[in-house]
Amino acid sequence: PIMLSNAFNYLDSYRYRGAPHRCKRPNFSMPLFGQSAQQPRYGDDSELFEMGYPGEGICLPQPSPELSAEDIVHICMDSLAKNDEPRANAGLEVCFDFSSDRCRAALGGSLENFINFASNPIFASMVNAKEWNVVSVGPVIAGSQTRGAMKTVLIDLKPESGRDRRFLWTLQQERRPPRQGCWIVHECIFVENAFAMTE
Repeated sequence: PIMLSNAFNYLDSYRYRGAPHRCKRPNFSMPLFGQSAQQPRYGDDSELFEMGYPGEGICLPQPSPELSAEDIVHICMDSLAKNDEPRANAGLEVCFDFSSDRCRAALGGSLENFINFASNPIFASMVNAKEWNVVSVGPVIAGSQTRGAMKTVLIDLKPESGRDRRFLWTLQQERRPPRQGCWIVHECIFVENAFAMTE
């Protein structure tokens, strides 16, 4: 298992590889389905202070074509394990940044709405979890004319309180700019809920 004492070791190596981090939150306009996503707009520090974030110098990991689907799950889970480092809800912000447009739209379309959604008991079990580990990694499912390649990662976690849980992460390779070629989160489902959806 990946314990909390080692939770950010993976992120440290990720930073060492020179993968992109941002110090100013890009403003991704939510596209309507069938429209192209707009390029991110990097504003001044006021965009960060709107949500009470500290200013420059605190950078969070960002999607990159160099990162694998498994990398994304590690980054998201390790960030959630220390959700309020280096600032309040930084872990949730990382997860939002690595989410697809469809995933964001399903959760309200904004970081503020995503943070509110994350307070539900199921998702909240991933925040500040005691430990987690990868159970299995699925094969790459080839892309089609309508979507990019997909891959699944199954994890177990021991939450801060309550019983252990299992989540299935589904990653998809983005085909449109500005994140073309990047693996991003298509969905993350509590396994019991996933079984219920098939009954």
